[in-house]
Amino acid sequence: MRLNEIATEFAGKIPVYCVYIREAHPEDGWQVEMNVDDDVIFNEPATTEERAEVAQVCVLQLNLEMPMLLDDMTNTADELYVALPERLYALDAEHKVAWKSVSGPAGFKPEEWRAELAKLAG
Repeated sequence: MRLNEIATEFAGKIPVYCVYIREAHPEDGWQVEMNVDDDVIFNEPATTEERAEVAQVCVLQLNLEMPMLLDDMTNTADELYVALPERLYALDAEHKVAWKSVSGPAGFKPEEWRAELAKLAG
């Protein structure tokens, strides 16, 4: 997976994490055909433990090698970073947003993210 390759490339230079936020299309909410086709069907977790379980499934199914952080149940990271449904970010040394992708599958472009990380890594 390209995200793993990018995370490995910058290991020791820039910390790279995946943050698991609330479900974008839970079964008990607004479901999309693509999730049904890919058998990615989960109810919206009601507890931190449930969210952690779904995040673990995500790590395993996507074969993520980078550390996974878990958003809290009030969705602080999601709200602050407008992360739903998916978005790539690069933070500078002061932990301020230096770059962010367009949201959603259309904006999920790992090569653009990699280029921004390279700039930050010097």
